[in-house]
Amino acid sequence: MTEESNPTPENTAIAHCYGIWLRVYKAEMAKGEHWMPAARSAGQAYRKAMPTLTGQENIENFIACVAHGMLIGAIEGNDATKLLYAAQVALSTLQRQSSRPKAKTA
Repeated sequence: MTEESNPTPENTAIAHCYGIWLRVYKAEMAKGEHWMPAARSAGQAYRKAMPTLTGQENIENFIACVAHGMLIGAIEGNDATKLLYAAQVALSTLQRQSSRPKAKTA
């Protein structure tokens, strides 16, 4: 993968994750690492850079990062399934919390 084949995305969360992926990948390759271990290390860094599953916007950005990570090969299918499920649970919890009636204060 090259920068030309994947220009900087407009979504800042994706741009952040991809930037970390690219930096780690290039650093590993510069150390003489084979592309597969370099991509594995970069994928781990990509996942660590993803937004936390707190708040609507972060959850949406997390999902976008997972999808982008799948497209560039930073996240494999089985991991992507687990990550998307975690995002689904976080989103449904957030929606349940926002639909609860507010407690009255005395």
